Amino acid sequence: MSASLTFGNAVVGQRVAAKAEKRVSGARAALRVENKVAIRFTRMGRKKEPFYRIIAIDSRARRDGLPIQQLGWYDPIRKQSSLDAPAIKDWISKGAQPSDTVGALLKKALII
Repeated sequence: MSASLTFGNAVVGQRVAAKAEKRVSGARAALRVENKVAIRFTRMGRKKEPFYRIIAIDSRARRDGLPIQQLGWYDPIRKQSSLDAPAIKDWISKGAQPSDTVGALLKKALII
């Protein structure tokens, strides 16, 4: 009797493992497609004195979320910026999409 129970549990265990493997492989495929990186601003500074960092971040993350990498900064009051051009070009070559505002800043700085 115990042999048939062991056999039965093994079959059930194999079915569960196969279903879990299908779910995991589907989730991995979805992660590869959906994990896009955006190059955008994160706001710093004080009230009425904005200061922005230019960061590479997961496109689904909130504005002030944890960045993957900091790529530069922009001060709209003093009209100054500092950009890490090699890192920005590297992220764009990997498929990162700059936001409209960051894209305009990069074009003005002749990076893209």
